[in-house]
Amino acid sequence: MSFENPEANNYQEFFERVKNTDILPSPDNQKETEQKELQEVLSTVFKEYGEQAIKINDGRIFTTLSGGLDSTIALAFLRKNFPGATIETFTMGGDENHPDLQHARLAAKKFNSTHHEFIPSPDEIQGALDEFKKAFPDVDIMRHHGSLDVFMLYQYLEKSRPRTVIVHDGIDELMGGYWGHRKEIEPIKKAEAFTNFWQRLVPDHLEPLARTANHFNIKLLFPYLDSRIISAISQIPLDERTTKALSKIPLRNIAQELGVPQEIIDRPKRGQVGMLDREGRKSG
Repeated sequence: MSFENPEANNYQEFFERVKNTDILPSPDNQKETEQKELQEVLSTVFKEYGEQAIKINDGRIFTTLSGGLDSTIALAFLRKNFPGATIETFTMGGDENHPDLQHARLAAKKFNSTHHEFIPSPDEIQGALDEFKKAFPDVDIMRHHGSLDVFMLYQYLEKSRPRTVIVHDGIDELMGGYWGHRKEIEPIKKAEAFTNFWQRLVPDHLEPLARTANHFNIKLLFPYLDSRIISAISQIPLDERTTKALSKIPLRNIAQELGVPQEIIDRPKRGQVGMLDREGRKSG
């Protein structure tokens, strides 16, 4: 099993390699950001993953689209590399005016994807909650209610019969996309923040996502966790990745080159409001 392409439904070795990868620049291995070089690496990787997706999905690419910087850049690279391909994008929100839905519409229009929106009704939330509890009786939904949102999105996505989906996990941890990265100015504490978020990536995000995808028999592709992208970003000094004023600086510059709508580039990071919270309850 390669680092870049875990076998369907078996991510254990892949996740172990992610956990054991050092994303901090060593004193003799850090260099100033070469935007062109990083852009070429990203383009190459997304081309290869798009080819895999097209082959597995009989000519189509499926990907989630939050309308944020990471998923929109991914869509931009996929469209650039596959100008004639059918790219299907999927977004979930609490109502028509949810920022994810609004920004995803901009991205889908700009990069010409076949876009799907899902606004779950109270009955759909309850049905998903019942199925979730039956499928994963060991999960405390009060502590991990975000897992239900992921479950609902993939429950909806599964209706389009994808065999594999391109996802965007890992780039926040690599580039310093969280406030916990940005608030630290002192170098040692900033490095600790990057390390801590990276170590939480697998247990807090990747393992729950893989569990849900396996439930719906969907294989996941993780281009942002490709070893070539990790290697390129790991050479960038932390202060050039993110500052207190601005996160993921190299990606924002690349987004400008790709023609990502400015509203998306300037959009502040905002977590998805949990569907249980939307319904005014913390458990079913």
